[in-house]
Amino acid sequence: MPGRKELEKTLSAAIGEGLLSHAVLIEGEKGTGKRELAIWLAKALLCKSAKRPCGSCAVCRKIEDGNHPDVEIYDGSGFARSFHIESIREIKNSLWLAPNESEQKVYILLEIQNMTAEAQNALLKSLEEPPEHARFIMTCDNRRSLLDTIISRATVYTLEPPTREECERELEKRFPEISSEEARLAAIAFGGNFGAASDAIGGGKTEIINLAAKTPELLRKGNTYELAAKLAALAAERTALLEYFELLGNIAGRCGIDKAAGRTAPVRVSPAEAVRTMEIIGRGKEALLQNCSVELVQSWVCMELSAVFGGNL
Repeated sequence: MPGRKELEKTLSAAIGEGLLSHAVLIEGEKGTGKRELAIWLAKALLCKSAKRPCGSCAVCRKIEDGNHPDVEIYDGSGFARSFHIESIREIKNSLWLAPNESEQKVYILLEIQNMTAEAQNALLKSLEEPPEHARFIMTCDNRRSLLDTIISRATVYTLEPPTREECERELEKRFPEISSEEARLAAIAFGGNFGAASDAIGGGKTEIINLAAKTPELLRKGNTYELAAKLAALAAERTALLEYFELLGNIAGRCGIDKAAGRTAPVRVSPAEAVRTMEIIGRGKEALLQNCSVELVQSWVCMELSAVFGGNL
């Protein structure tokens, strides 16, 4: 992604000039490619090629495959406080051991916002006075979720999400089977978050994205029953209906903002319609979370949205 490429250039320059900190913190929202960048940085540190990382040498291949003896990965991609002190103790136990194959030993700690306070305090001791061969590459979604003392011991790099246009172009490259319009709608639905959009497309969510985008026009044409039938087929389960609500809210909200700013949008939604749509969706979500009948929630939402977009019941 374009934002990642710029950050790769910055990190490469820091490595080349010997200015890269022993502790790097990559900050960015979910789906921006923090894990991939952390792996890339480990390759750049250990690769022996003239242009690092080459991606094809034995070192790069081992790191990519997750079996390099001098690269340890601790993944905290779970729920809050799921990254426990036991992982930090493992790091401390191996920290002062000499590297096996390389001159450096790299510890990759993913999503450290999920560390317990106890784990963060234990990590701090390793960051303060590490052995010369130790490198830490950490990722988080937001530095504000971390202790100030952790942040002060690391150099923070922010991985900016791509624009919707950049995301759209990348989706077309990654998924040649989808149309340009579908790529554009997915980029809008996920706010340019390439990771989230590609996961949705790869997970077979294109049809429900399309339905969310078509909802306003279906209702404008009075096709409320058609929408209800499509919803019953695509979102028969509670989780699927929640996904539809989320997608519709994102698309309506962003297209409404585009309309207010005088920009073109693939879905015709006025700012007032966007606000009302999100209010209805919010009530629909609340009803689902309170275990109301999926069928009743579907019917109610279709009826309320029909009134917003001028459809006929």
